Amino acid sequence: MKIVTWKLIALASVMSLALALAACVPAATPTPALTPITVQLRWTHNAQFAGMYAANQMGYYTGEGLEVHFREGGPNVDWQKAVLEGEAQFGLHGADVLITTRAANKPLRAIAVIYRRSPVVFVALADSGIRRPQDFAGKVIATGSGTGRLVLHLMTARVGVQPDQYTEVPLTTDLKPIYTGQVDILSGYLFDQPETMRRDGYQINLIYPDDYGVHFYADTLFTSDDLIAKNPDLVRRFLRATLKGWTYAIEHPAEVGAIVLKYQPNGDADLENAKMITSIPLVNTGEDHIGWMKPEVWAGMAETLREQDVLTAPLDITQVYTMQFLAEIYP
Repeated sequence: MKIVTWKLIALASVMSLALALAACVPAATPTPALTPITVQLRWTHNAQFAGMYAANQMGYYTGEGLEVHFREGGPNVDWQKAVLEGEAQFGLHGADVLITTRAANKPLRAIAVIYRRSPVVFVALADSGIRRPQDFAGKVIATGSGTGRLVLHLMTARVGVQPDQYTEVPLTTDLKPIYTGQVDILSGYLFDQPETMRRDGYQINLIYPDDYGVHFYADTLFTSDDLIAKNPDLVRRFLRATLKGWTYAIEHPAEVGAIVLKYQPNGDADLENAKMITSIPLVNTGEDHIGWMKPEVWAGMAETLREQDVLTAPLDITQVYTMQFLAEIYP
């Protein structure tokens, strides 16, 4: 009987000690839920958005408590509506378009510029003898109806060539017309048509509008005034992770193709790597910081758009962008 009693006492002591130790161990902290956000891209998945893909794949967004989804763009996607109505919290589009959008009283605001130099170039076959905009007179030029056409007119005007001195035709994805001589010049993106033409075995000449005084920002991150006012911390966290992602993409361009294929499985990894390498000077210009914006460039774009009667409404250009978040990220 005494043996049983001592066993019971010993068991009770062990249980008491275990309960005491358990009480001393802090309860596990539950993992905070990630905040879901959507980014409206300006085009379909490709290396043009490599920095954001990298931020997603490398865990930079989750590190900021964000669960990020990408929504493809394209000619039939209303990118303004997506952000204004909250279908997406952030978007990416051309800086010149954001200026005219703001002038139309749409409360969208730039928070950083990714392509600080425009990727718009004009391409001719090397054996055509076309090497500068002065050579455009008398030629057939394929160009889009938006920024490509605007930049064409601005660049040729700078050298005294007027639109009635050349013939414009619609730009398509088909490169056969320039290969066969039906088109002499086409507008394109530095990392798109030129890269494809080289891979097709053609030698080309590139004419850069930037060399002729046409200085435009291109891909620009933006959000709504409403989100900036109501949740600036969300904007800050998203932008901080995004800029970190672009830094990674620039430092590891050979990994971009594999990253892009996670979003575009039918893509060409080698081509996407080449696009990334070609676009590095547009993002990392060697001045200031990645994403940084200069007031004088914004003012210059607005002035240029007024010269071409693209911007006709009154506009305070400082309302098109905010340096608030870049200044906080890059103190």
